[in-house]
Amino acid sequence: MRRPYLLTGGLVPLIKNRHKTSISPYAQEAIRNLEKMYFSATANLLNNRQETREDGTNYEWEVKFMSDEDIDSGLRRLILKERDTKPMISFDDVYCQDLADGNYHVTRLQDPSKLSDSPQLGPRFANPTLEVQIENIRKTYGEQIDVMDIGVFGGDTLAGEIDRFRKGGVRINNVFVMFAGQEGIQRIAKMDSNLKYVQDVDWIDWLEMRDCVGFDGRKVRMYGEKVDCSQNSFIRYTERSGQWASIPEEVKKHYEALYTSCFDTIKSILACDGVDADLIQSPENELVYNLKVGRK
Repeated sequence: MRRPYLLTGGLVPLIKNRHKTSISPYAQEAIRNLEKMYFSATANLLNNRQETREDGTNYEWEVKFMSDEDIDSGLRRLILKERDTKPMISFDDVYCQDLADGNYHVTRLQDPSKLSDSPQLGPRFANPTLEVQIENIRKTYGEQIDVMDIGVFGGDTLAGEIDRFRKGGVRINNVFVMFAGQEGIQRIAKMDSNLKYVQDVDWIDWLEMRDCVGFDGRKVRMYGEKVDCSQNSFIRYTERSGQWASIPEEVKKHYEALYTSCFDTIKSILACDGVDADLIQSPENELVYNLKVGRK
């Protein structure tokens, strides 16, 4: 039996949509090729590992990759086929942005002094609190909405947000995602919302490649007089690669080397296109880095 360790691309639409920076077709192709290279390298590290489930059944790891283009087209087909007239709010600010009426900017926030603790949900950088966002959505789009996102893993995060919206006077009717794990499918089935998905996946883990190459990570909310709260601040996945990315101890050094080399390569690709990408250590906390992407 083989189980997937899923890697998803997405650096190109991330740069375009979250960082509001356009890049040339050459740079787009070069970055997508690098994503394929990262997938191949990770597959060499992790494929065919033997593991045992809690129920005693054995399985092998199988690293799989899906590009941003495949995710966009799959999610797009599902939404265009199944959506009705309700406003569509996206929980993701990268994919299918032309189909969304609005965005809900939510992410996991990690306390850098408590890396072993579970993250808490909060707003992405430069956005108001989740409750304020929900109130704005209610005022703008009404009390009945649909939602789209990339995927559902265990389902607790989505279930919590469905409940948060309900408390804010907004009912989420349908949720459209590209991927859904069995735990997530079962969890959302207990909620008053319909989960619609393209693929169900019995995965070991699911990693967005941007977290593995220095273009995203475990978000933090920094405080202090000198802190710019509009900055994209995060803790790199190399700090807790076993806990956050399911990387086995014996290959952690290879994972860290890939992380650094891929960021440097993407930085060079963007520089040739007139775009700066800098990952700067925060003066407030040595574990926190600030990512800045934009035209020179």
